[in-house]
Order: sequence, then structure tokens, then C-alpha cells
Amino acid sequence: MKVSVVIPCYNEKAAIEKIVEAVRSAAIGSREIIVVDDGSQDRTQAVLKENVSKIAARERL
Repeated sequence: MKVSVVIPCYNEKAAIEKIVEAVRSAAIGSREIIVVDDGSQDRTQAVLKENVSKIAARERL
């Protein structure tokens, strides 16, 4: 069974990587992580695209 984890965020540039990493590290079998950014103004989207997306791409290999 796949577990879907939805992470809502708004202006979480400083914490979003740690939050996603905590979910990735959780003892859950099959999972998908969905991050929903509600129009952040502090580069949260850039952090997600630049850093978190690269981690996800490596995991798919």
C-alpha cells in the first residue's frame, strides 16, 4: 500500500528541506511526497526546485 504525504507550505525556505527529509526518513514502506506551496514569497519554490527535486530524481534511478 502506498502512503501519500501532503506537505502544505508557505514561506518555509529555511525549513522545507528538513521537513521533506524527515518524511523521507520515516519508517514508511512505499510513499509519495506531495509539497503544496501556497504562493511563498521567500524562495521556498526555488529551494524545492533546486534541491528537493534533485533528491527525488536520484531516487527514481
